[in-house]
Order: sequence, then C-alpha cells, then structure tokens
Amino acid sequence: MTLFQAFFLALVQGITEFLPISSSGHLVLFQKLFRITKAPVLFDVLLHLGTLGAILVFFRQEIISLAKDWGKGKKVWLLVIIGSIPTAILGFFLNSKIEEIFSSLILAGIMWIVFGLLLLLTRVIEAGSKSLEKKNFRVMDALVIGFFQAVALFPGISRSGATIIGGKIRRFTPEAAFLFSFLLAIPAILGATIFKLKDESGAINPVYGVIAIVVAGVVGYISLGLLQRTLKSNKFCSFGFYCLAVGFLALLLGSRL
Repeated sequence: MTLFQAFFLALVQGITEFLPISSSGHLVLFQKLFRITKAPVLFDVLLHLGTLGAILVFFRQEIISLAKDWGKGKKVWLLVIIGSIPTAILGFFLNSKIEEIFSSLILAGIMWIVFGLLLLLTRVIEAGSKSLEKKNFRVMDALVIGFFQAVALFPGISRSGATIIGGKIRRFTPEAAFLFSFLLAIPAILGATIFKLKDESGAINPVYGVIAIVVAGVVGYISLGLLQRTLKSNKFCSFGFYCLAVGFLALLLGSRL
C-alpha cells in the first residue's frame, strides 16, 4: 500500500461511512476500478476507529447528557443493544460468505440501485409522517431500525442511510432518527473492529496509521454535519440519484471486469 492509497482510502472512508452512499460498496468499486490492493487489517481497523472518534466527538453533548441522566440514558442504551441484535445475528450467518459478498461488484451494483430507489421513496414516507412524529422510543422501533442496519451488511446499502430510513418508517423526527442511527453505529463499529482484530497480523507504517485515524476522523466529522444539514432541509432523498447512478456504473463495470 502506498502513501497515496492510504490517504485515498481514509478520505473515502470518512465521506462514505456516514453519508447514505455505502462505504462498503465504494470499497468494492474502487478496488476493482483502480486495482487497489486490499488494505492491511490493522489499517482498516484504524479507519474504523477514526470514524468512531468522529461520532463520539460530534454527538458528545448527547452522549454526556445520556450519561448524566442515567434514568433516561439506561433506557436508550438498552434499546441500542436491542437494535444491535439483528446485525449480530445476520453477521454470524454471513461470516463464511463475507469474502465472496465483498468481492462482487455486480451484487454491490444491484444493492446500490435497490437502495437508491428506497432513498427516493423516503420523500413519500416523509409526506405521510408529518402528523405522526413519535415521541416515545420502544423496543419494536429499535428492532425495526436494527433490521435495516443488518441489511446494510451488504455492499451498496448504507448503514447510516438504512437506519435513518428505518427511523422515518417508524415515524420519528429527522433529528431523532439521526441521533439513534449513530448511537446504534457505536456498537456496530466496535463489533466490526473487534471482529477484524482477530485476523490482524503484522504491523503497518506508523504514518499510514496516523493518516487512517486523522483523515477518516476529520472528514467523517464534516460528513456528519453535511448529513445533518441535509436531513433538516428535507433533501435526504437526493442521495438516491447518486446511488442509482453509481449502481448502474457498478453493473456495467462488473460485467466487463
């Protein structure tokens, strides 16, 4: 892996991990398109730690508030744990197929197109939910949103986008869907990091490690702000056009590469 590849992968991670355009799908696409060699496991772990840091910093006030008000915080974190169950179950069953799944550009293209259409449909969901904004968060809400997160294990489906859509379907305000989506991301990223660490072998250039954490973290923080503004301006569905375009591109390249 070169210095440019390290910077490029960290940049892509920071942008695509949080915007609803699928980081895993872009990883498959760029590896095929630019023949980028698979990054060392430790580098990938550091990328995830960088984006996790972005979440903790961006939502620091909400996390501190939940920690101080433990009566309320305990319920929220319990629902986060419940919402993580579908991902854990599906991840367990897909474990033996992970390499195959993440090497298929055709699969990523199909999932991108499906997800792009779903993003465009959120405009309809939003129109029907204006008078039904939910105030109380229940177990079924956590499970539904958790199911959407589990589906995002497939390349081409964005974890952040899928969970926010799940929140919209459960009639949550954009702010509530946004917050829970990224509270749910904390155990998801930690779980993925621990899972990858078990396969870790060898070391990487320390400079590459710093680039992974800093670039992914800083760009991820900026991406979170952009996503938040997009949700507030009701332009969340516009990412669907991008997903459709890149999905058809992936199908075209997948048939030739």
